Formats: sequence, structure tokens, C-alpha cells
Amino acid sequence: MTKFTLDNGKSVVKPFNKFWIVLGILGALIIFFSLFITFTPSLINLGELGVIINKMFTPKAGRTWGDYFGFMLTLWEPLLATLEMSLAGTVIGSLLAVPIAILAAKNIFKSKWIYMPIRLYMNLVRTIPAMVLAVVAVYFVGIGVLSGMIAITIFTFGIMSKMLYEVIETVDMNPYEALESTGASKVQAFRYAVFPQIFPVFLSYLIYIFEINVRASAILGYVGAGGIGMVIKDNILYNYDRVGSTLILMLIVILSVQFFSNYVRGKLQ
Repeated sequence: MTKFTLDNGKSVVKPFNKFWIVLGILGALIIFFSLFITFTPSLINLGELGVIINKMFTPKAGRTWGDYFGFMLTLWEPLLATLEMSLAGTVIGSLLAVPIAILAAKNIFKSKWIYMPIRLYMNLVRTIPAMVLAVVAVYFVGIGVLSGMIAITIFTFGIMSKMLYEVIETVDMNPYEALESTGASKVQAFRYAVFPQIFPVFLSYLIYIFEINVRASAILGYVGAGGIGMVIKDNILYNYDRVGSTLILMLIVILSVQFFSNYVRGKLQ
């Protein structure tokens, strides 16, 4: 720590920068765990990786650059399916999260017997990865977009319910309590006093989660949940160039969605 003396004679101590402590601890942990990792250089084949990347972003033998980029035009149907299941899953999951978030907010329902079990349930849902949800959905529903939509709905529900109840707990409760004192029910008081305060944030979260889900949907499709991920799965072994053109298209779409998301959320704020 560094000690300073002010003009008025008082002494102040500059606190030690904790950044270096944290950095030192992380470095020590990395060194410690690296002692138990077996490093096998023969397993790392950078040359083969370069060959695969080259195959992904150049036309296959017998195909032209026109074929390479023209393949993107044939992907409109799975791409549309990907966007549809992402949007539907995001909207449905977000709407289902609203009543659960209300029950989890302790400034609305003050009894621990109500909000604690709800929060435990939300935490359990949130611990399940989207990929696992997609595999389970495919098992019960079958291969297709419906499985992807179900997985995204549950995934969105877990995120939105957590984020939303935390927002609800930060709102000004004076209007809510005033309405309750006049005889309004909790639902009526929430609708007219709390919901207008959280709606812009809710909409911002919905758009942000949709952006996440569009990126995740490509991976979900790889396990049979429909959409453009199935195109990647069908071509990953023998048509690297088509995988590459599919990834380029997905990159364009994701960047467009991200730009739109940032624009709308900026307006809401």
C-alpha cells in the first residue's frame, strides 16, 4: 500500500491493487493443474488442420466458385427454419418465464415457501445445457425443427426467468403497494405498477436471448434438432466446401441479427 499526505495534513492510504493478486492466483492454479495434464505433441496435427480449413473455404475439385457461393442460395429453407425455431422458442420461453419470475421475486411474494422452491426449480432448469435439451427432445419428438424449438424454449425459460425476477426485485414498489392498499389483487397491482417498469428491460432481454439462440441453433441442428445445423452434419465428412459456405452464410446472418439486436436494445435504453 502507498501512503499519501494531503494538503490539510491528513494521511490517506491507497489500497493495494487486487488485480495482481488475482492474476498471481490464476497463474499458480494454471501451473498446478498443468502438472497433471499429459501433453502429447503427436496428437496435434496443425498441418491437417490447415488442409481442412483450406478445403472448407475453396471449391471442391470439379466445382467452381459459382458453385461454392451458389450453394448458399439453396440454404434458404433450412436457414428460415433455424430463424423460425429460434424466434418461436425465444418468444414462448420468455412468456412462460414471466409468471415464474413473479413467483420468484420476494418483493411480490414475501413467503420463503413460495419463492425459494421456485428459485431452486429455475436453477435446476438452467443447469441443463441446450445440447442436452435438444438430444432429449429429439428422443421424444423426433428429428426436426419442433425438437429444436422445444430445446430453445426450455433454454430461454431458464435464462429469462432468472434475469427477469432480479429486475422485478429492483423496481419501485410504492405504486404497487398503493394499488394493493386500495384493494387491488397482486395480479392487478403487478400489471399496472410493476409491468410498465420492467417491460423495456424484458424486451431488451428477449432480443438479446434471441441473438444467443440463433447462434446456438446451428449446433442444435447438428444433433438432429432441425435447421441449418443438419446441413453441416450431412456435409461435414465429404463436402468441406459446402460446410464452409454454410458457415459463411451463418456468419452473415448472425452478424445481421447482432447488429439489429444492438440497434433495438440501444433504442429501448
